[in-house]
Formats: sequence, C-alpha cells, structure tokens
Amino acid sequence: MDKQIVISLKTILFTLLIFLGIFVLYKLGPIIGIIFLATLVVICMEQPIKYFMRKILFNKKISRGIAVLISYLLLVLVLVAVITFIVPPLVVEVQKMLVSLPSIISGIKVPEEWQLSFTDIIPETSKISSGVVNATFSVFSNVATFVSILVISIYMSLDWENIKKGFISIFPKKTQDKVEETILEIEKNVGAWIRGQLLLMLIIGVGSLIGLAILGVKYAVGLGLLAGLFEAIPNVGPVLSAVVAGIIGFTDSPIKGLGVVALFIVIQQLENNLIVPKIMGKVSGFRPLVVLLILLVGASLFGIVGAICAIPVTMIASIILKKFLITEE
Repeated sequence: MDKQIVISLKTILFTLLIFLGIFVLYKLGPIIGIIFLATLVVICMEQPIKYFMRKILFNKKISRGIAVLISYLLLVLVLVAVITFIVPPLVVEVQKMLVSLPSIISGIKVPEEWQLSFTDIIPETSKISSGVVNATFSVFSNVATFVSILVISIYMSLDWENIKKGFISIFPKKTQDKVEETILEIEKNVGAWIRGQLLLMLIIGVGSLIGLAILGVKYAVGLGLLAGLFEAIPNVGPVLSAVVAGIIGFTDSPIKGLGVVALFIVIQQLENNLIVPKIMGKVSGFRPLVVLLILLVGASLFGIVGAICAIPVTMIASIILKKFLITEE
C-alpha cells in the first residue's frame, strides 16, 4: 500500500515538472527563438570562418578570433549596403504596387457571373497583401532583435569549438564520437542549405528584376522581391510569383504579358537544370510538398520565427534520427 503511494507521488511530481518545463519554455519562447536564430547564423558562418583560418597573414595562420571578426564584418557590410541602397526604393515600389492592386485586379476581364464575388475579394486581397508586407518589413525594422542576434552569434562563433566540446562531454564516452560526427554533419548540411537557399533567392530575385525591367513591366523591383522570397517555397513559389507578374504584365499589354510568361519559363528551366545543381550541390532536401507542410506548421505554431526555422529544424531532426534511431542494416 505504502509503495503504491510513493509511486503515485513520484508520478504527480514528474507530471508537474513536465508542465512547469513547458510553461517555462513557453514564457522564454522569444529568447529561445533568438538563441536558435543566432545558432543558425553561427552554423552558416562556420565555413567562411574556417576559410579565413586557413589563410596566412604576416607569416602566421589567421586566428579564429580574427577570422570571426572578418567574416562578420563582411556580413554587416553586405547588410548595410542592402538596407542603404535596396530597401528604401523597394519599400516605395511595393507600396505603389499595393495601392494599385485593386485597379490592376479590376482591370482583368472576367466572366460576368464572377464580377460580384471577384470585386468583393479585391479589398480583402489588398488587406492581406499589406499585412504580409508590413509583417515582413517589421522584422527588419526591429533593430534591437537584429542586434541581439548578431551579437550573440559573434560571441558564440568566437567560442564555438568550446561550446561543441562542452556539449559533447555531456554524453557517455561510447557515443561521443557519433555525437561529434552528427554535429559536423549538421554544420555541413544545414550551413550549405542556408547559404545555398539565400544565394538561390538572390539570383532568382535579381534575374527576375532585370528581366522584368527590360520588358518594361511596372513594379519590377517589387515583383523581383516577390520572386526571390517565393523561391523559398519549391514548385509552388515560382508559379505564384509568375502568376502575379503575368497578371500585371497582361493588364498593361498582351505582348508584355506573354513576355513575362516566357521570362519565368526560361528562369525556371535555368534554375532546375543549371542553377540549383550548381549551388545546392549534394545537399539533400525534402520533397516540395513536405517543405510546404513544414513551413505551414512552423508558421502556424511560432509565427515568422517558426517559418524561418522550420526547414533547418527539420533537417537537424532528420540528421539526428538517421544517426541515432535508424539502425544500419
């Protein structure tokens, strides 16, 4: 009888501790999100840091501290250049496109029976589009969060080797080698995926911008941004950006509309057959449907941070499962 009571008390205490842990994690959600984003930045920056560490300066190899400072200085310079020269005209361009969106949509010839419902949709489309754009730019305007992520990332990069050693030492000695291999694989795959995805988005965005500008399509800058952002969603994203750009092109003239369709077909072919194989290399990805579901789940559970972290988290979980839970034949 007494033994049964003791077990019951342990169960209650254990359950309370679990709920307490969940509550603490919930309250510390924003901080955990910042730390996780900083960790992703560290993983992404590890390869450039190792590259500079292999270089010789004054007849000596560059130390990790100097390599970290050089890598993050280059990152900050790129971000400053983007914020200074690209963001202001981009905001103006997107605002113009959103203001003109109802007239653009109303200018599309649709069957008469669709007129009422289509007109009702126009204001809601404008609201949704405005909300998405405002949410996107609010992330970049939150200077305090950005600075926090950057500073934490720099400190973590400076002490990254010791952090890894401390983490590995937690595990039993017989599994430490496998843990170290797993961390190295995560650094390689996740870092390569993040860098490759960002470069791919940049290339598609700039390529779309140049092509649309040559065709004389309105709001080329905003549409280029849209194409770059939607590139994060395989298969579905490029189609959506092509549809939006095509609609704007056709409202101006049929020739421009056909030109926009041809442009996005060419970009898609180049992407699938040349750009993606060269940039992404042998980095294993997920199927487009899986990626879309992961993004939806991440965004619905944790908002913008969840959408940003969803794919890397899934990649990390997949690597850990393959290393520890899936037995080799």
